[in-house]
Amino acid sequence: MLATASQTRSLVGSFIYDRALNKQEKGGHVVASNGIPQYAPIKTQLAYMQAYCSDRYEVKAINIVLSHSSEDKKLLDAHPENKDKYVNDFLDDCKKNGIDLDNTPWIMMEHINTDCDHYHMIILTTKFDGSRLDTGFIGKRAAKAAMKASKENGLHFAAGLERREQARLKHIAKEAGVQSISKTSVGLSDKDLAKLRKVSNENKDIKKRADARRAKSIEEANARRNWVKDMFEQMAKCSSSIEELATSLQERGIDFAQDEKQNYTASIVHGDRRVTYKLARLGADLSLIDAVKQRQAEYEKALKEKTLKEKEEQVKRQEEKERCPGRGFHL
Repeated sequence: MLATASQTRSLVGSFIYDRALNKQEKGGHVVASNGIPQYAPIKTQLAYMQAYCSDRYEVKAINIVLSHSSEDKKLLDAHPENKDKYVNDFLDDCKKNGIDLDNTPWIMMEHINTDCDHYHMIILTTKFDGSRLDTGFIGKRAAKAAMKASKENGLHFAAGLERREQARLKHIAKEAGVQSISKTSVGLSDKDLAKLRKVSNENKDIKKRADARRAKSIEEANARRNWVKDMFEQMAKCSSSIEELATSLQERGIDFAQDEKQNYTASIVHGDRRVTYKLARLGADLSLIDAVKQRQAEYEKALKEKTLKEKEEQVKRQEEKERCPGRGFHL
């Protein structure tokens, strides 16, 4: 048997097709269901499905097609009474593979218009309790269930799928350090599963500690960034020149500079490496630099004016001395 899965956004459209309402020759009679009356009228069955379905989910249902290979035709013709068993085995293996059929509404219809009968199964994405069905990798899980049920009943199945499954299980066994898996096995032994769960729990603990370290590192990095920003703004508010600002920051372990693109930067040593921040990215108030430059310009202007005034006074004194060479001398 082979199983494929697809998403359904139109519940009514899927139900009409799978129940073969437009093409009676397909059959479309219900062979199994959960939470939906199997032998109720069509409108009643649809009403049940719509009542269960939640508007919160865009994907209303998963449609699984379970089909037999042409290689199974002789077996099916010889033992038609086993068809129900094949379907039930498939459903049981779906549950074992993590598809929660017990707590989810679903309905399965049989189509008889092909060489080998096949089935259409509509599984709602809304469970009985209103929560959402876990549909992750549901196509792969259904395909594996079909493969396992086929092997148990001597039916044809996709050999490539078994090879991929064996390769996956061998990889899991290698990573978990468990024993090699038998070629005829489609799962792990209880002993190996216990080892795998132990490794999984250890990995969860390792991940939890790594996440904690990462959160702490992020917190410390943010604290350093905020400290650099605060130091820059404090020193900039009380500095009278760029040189004074750079010196004040350097005394606190921060190197203030400009990069090749004229971005103002602040560098600190953290551990064994130097970390450089762009002050703009730290959210620092860069207008403080303009204020420092303004104060520096005003100071230099005042100093220049003072120097010029002193020079002018000196010239006047010199001229006065030359006009009155004897003034200031007394016998």
